Amino acid sequence: MWHHLLFTFFFLWSISGFAQRQNKALYVPGGQFKSSGWFVAPGLTLMSPFPRGESLTGFNNADDTLYDGFFSRDGGIGFCIQAGRHHFFNRRGLIDHFDYGLCYKKLKGVEQFSGYPSSAGASFSDHYLSGFANMSNIIMLADRWWIQNSLGVNVDFAFITNRSGSVARGAKTEFPSVMPIQAHYRLGFGWKPEAGIFIMPMIEVPVLNLLPWEGAKATLPYFTGRYSPVLITLRIQWLSKQPDRECDAKPGSVDLSKSGKHEENDLFGPDARKMKRKKKGRFHFLKRS
Repeated sequence: MWHHLLFTFFFLWSISGFAQRQNKALYVPGGQFKSSGWFVAPGLTLMSPFPRGESLTGFNNADDTLYDGFFSRDGGIGFCIQAGRHHFFNRRGLIDHFDYGLCYKKLKGVEQFSGYPSSAGASFSDHYLSGFANMSNIIMLADRWWIQNSLGVNVDFAFITNRSGSVARGAKTEFPSVMPIQAHYRLGFGWKPEAGIFIMPMIEVPVLNLLPWEGAKATLPYFTGRYSPVLITLRIQWLSKQPDRECDAKPGSVDLSKSGKHEENDLFGPDARKMKRKKKGRFHFLKRS
């Protein structure tokens, strides 16, 4: 399938880029920022049907025709938003970045049937809450530009399911489990407008269904076909600042919070007053003599 080929291509590309990339780093430790921070990523979902269209004929146990016609499928556009934490590793290696968070996404699609015994149509619009985690490799193109390849896992929970209409009478229909788990691949193209701020348009595609296990499939079943959820997001992430450094007070230093009061050996302390009294006494002695 196309998403497996896409994953293989970019994975091999990232390995090659790791071997050849220059000694550049998106994050350099020891500055004014920590190695971790937050991110938010609004975007869109698109359900890619597989196959998009096919002709099918169904028979009952007596070999009588139940349906015969053409099934056409199309994916709808939904909304998604991701938010979470991210972390740069201080030492450069194959894995440069780690992130995790929560995601809301709406998956939509339709299916139409034309043929015997009658035409029919159905649609779905499901709402999911997901938890995800990703490990990423970063290939620097310039000081402020990079490509990011990520492998991750998402655990989805369908908290609202809307399925309406019908397909051909007698056709077998399937739907995803309430909590599907998938491995996915993300490709991002990043830009750093200023220190500590990162902007990345990203695309995410599933590469394997982990639960329920269905062999090498990476699509979700809806009605008589299967769909691949594609997420297109714009990630805005930033790093947290290091805490301000405070100078430690030295012993015997002036306490500026005490107005008019000073410690010993100060300019106006007891020692200075003693010296003043001694000078005054010597002056009176010379005058009398």
